[in-house]
Amino acid sequence: MPKVSVIMPSLNVAPYIRECMDSVVNQTLHDIEVICIDAGSTDGTWEILEEYAAADRRVRLIHSDKKSYGYQMNLGFKEATGEYIGIVETDDYILPTMYEELYAYAVEHDADFVKSDFHIFISPSEGERLFLKFPLRTAYNTLITDWDYINNGQDIDTFIWNGIYKRTFLLENQIRFQETPGAAYQDCGFRFQIALSVKRGFFLDKSFYRYRRDNAGSSMYNSKCVLYNLSECKYILKIAQERGWTDRIRMRFLAQNIAQLAYGPYKEMLPWCQPVDETDKALEEFRSMVKEFISQELVYPLLLPEYIWLRIRMFVDSPQFFEYHAKLEADILVESFKKFLQNASKRKQIVIFGNGRLGNAAYCAIRNSGLRNVAAFCDNDPKKWETECLGCPVKSPEAAVAEFPEAHFIIANSLHQAEIKKQLIALGISYEQLEVYNLSSSPMICTNKSFQQFI
Repeated sequence: MPKVSVIMPSLNVAPYIRECMDSVVNQTLHDIEVICIDAGSTDGTWEILEEYAAADRRVRLIHSDKKSYGYQMNLGFKEATGEYIGIVETDDYILPTMYEELYAYAVEHDADFVKSDFHIFISPSEGERLFLKFPLRTAYNTLITDWDYINNGQDIDTFIWNGIYKRTFLLENQIRFQETPGAAYQDCGFRFQIALSVKRGFFLDKSFYRYRRDNAGSSMYNSKCVLYNLSECKYILKIAQERGWTDRIRMRFLAQNIAQLAYGPYKEMLPWCQPVDETDKALEEFRSMVKEFISQELVYPLLLPEYIWLRIRMFVDSPQFFEYHAKLEADILVESFKKFLQNASKRKQIVIFGNGRLGNAAYCAIRNSGLRNVAAFCDNDPKKWETECLGCPVKSPEAAVAEFPEAHFIIANSLHQAEIKKQLIALGISYEQLEVYNLSSSPMICTNKSFQQFI
């Protein structure tokens, strides 16, 4: 029995598949099996996979007769023989020790799953890569059970490929994917089944998975996200009925999460793509579902933060205002980044003050738009001086001003903006050379491929 079965669904990923496969077959944990399930690629992906299967007997190829991510994953589950199961999307890659470290921890703790943080990356130019860590902000190295999720002590990790799952755990709990067409958002039902079944889950404060953000075919940019999420929410409610997860505590957990899925992905999609025509109908069905939850007191204000309850009520009670508000927020987000990047494009040199999450986000947004005019970071922390951040030098404020006296300084620090302005002005930087970065620090937003059209 292999220690880990790695399931790899694919469809037309020829530009990325070699790097992905190399990262898997060259794992330091040699005792793995690699199950590649291709859904009819026409760009050479299948032929490349055949090369790997011919060279490495651990690699098995399966033709999927359906273009369905869920169907492909279930085929992989059926064929897997490993003690644990890992998932790798075939436009991403993983670090060499990922499965060795996760497996060792899983065996030591008899875990149902072990997961970790990950990094997302973009390639602004040939041969260049920028990485941003996506922290899950959870309790690391601590036992997590279904009750931690149900009682809101642990947020559901919305990603499924940043860990491994015990195969017997998946089998005994009949955890499967819904086999709907397409390859977007079909992990939603899977992750809810995990949360409602787990007895021994763990998160490690490490990062092994490298998630690509500049693939135009990524599900993150899918305009049918509302339709897919509605289907997944109906699927998990059906499973809840079948498996007896119908007590009020579990149903409240599901209802609260579904209520947020009803409006959240739609709002997140609007800045970057136009929803398909069927979206309005799907939103109405979601709205009816959430109204029923509220009438049954499965969703009510004492269970939720005030701002989430406000959004839910806006979505349910005032559809026209919700639509106006959602589109206005999307327009403001796009316009704000557009103005920030167009302003940045006019600068000969830029220095970013602060190289924490906010500074890193500002840098990635600038580089992701194709600009190359960031000369350096600067920071008040002496430990960071003369180091590098995202391939860019980090200097003391004094050194940055001395070396780049004519540069445009972008302040990326949410807590000390006024003090930093005074500090830079005292060092000789004019007020006209200063700008404050108050936009998103989200790694998912600042690496959006749409920024390339703003310049």
